[in-house]
Amino acid sequence: MKKIFVLLAAFAACLSSAFAGSVETRFVADETEKTPLNVFDLESSYVFDSDLSGDNDDDFGDQDAFSFRAEYSRRFRLTGRWYLRAGVSYDRFDFGETSGPVPEQLHSLAAVISIDYMVGADRGAFLEFRPGFYAEDDFHGDSFDVPMTLARAWVLQRDKLFLITGVNVAFLRGQFPVLPIIGVVWHPCEQWLLYGVLPDPRLVYMPNKKLNLWIGGELSGGSFRTNRSDTIFPQKLSNAVVDYSEYRAGLGLVWHATDSIDLDLAGGYAFLRRFNFERADEDFSADPAPYVRVALKAEF
Repeated sequence: MKKIFVLLAAFAACLSSAFAGSVETRFVADETEKTPLNVFDLESSYVFDSDLSGDNDDDFGDQDAFSFRAEYSRRFRLTGRWYLRAGVSYDRFDFGETSGPVPEQLHSLAAVISIDYMVGADRGAFLEFRPGFYAEDDFHGDSFDVPMTLARAWVLQRDKLFLITGVNVAFLRGQFPVLPIIGVVWHPCEQWLLYGVLPDPRLVYMPNKKLNLWIGGELSGGSFRTNRSDTIFPQKLSNAVVDYSEYRAGLGLVWHATDSIDLDLAGGYAFLRRFNFERADEDFSADPAPYVRVALKAEF
């Protein structure tokens, strides 16, 4: 079971950035639809207090978690349906203070550079790079990484069934630096959509064009370099790599405020939060707790 969680943590660490805000609740491609050139994502979530413990069942007290993401990118047409997308992304996690040797914050600042093959408003394929700094506090050379993702959607049944395949590489990730990507998107009828792709697998019900209701899971997190410290114990956690991950299940709704703006509200249960120092052989996790999340996406 632990190996399964480690693998999911690695998926969360890479795919939460690679596919951030890209859940396609309209995934059926409309080739006549205009390709949006500006993409803006804003997201925030809060996980309530729960007990943090270590591998040896050490109790470090209660901890909550707050996360924030802001990303903007712009597409520049290269030729045909091929576009260059360039932008910047900032992610941040803040944690309640405990007696455990885990960070009180983790954040990243990265450029977004992607070659996108667009079919209307949907990405049919892309090669994406996110060079930047992924650290506990100060950005420095040890915290630099270039996560890379190559993915493509294959049409198995036009407008109904798609296969998503790809690969992700992240040099800073503690375990599984290379990960495969695979999933399915099934649109059996106008009102229902199954989006079976990490990090946000969802079953979506669409009663009308303005509102989507969904049930599903969420993986959130990333890989970061911690601070150098002479006071942390054990000392092997100084300047270590930590894979942070949150595993969630919940309900939500997406309101299409306009043709360009979507508001996504969600709530549910974070059944595990984890700080995995894979290379240092240390692991800390928090008990299940409720969470709430709000996200705003604009494409125009």
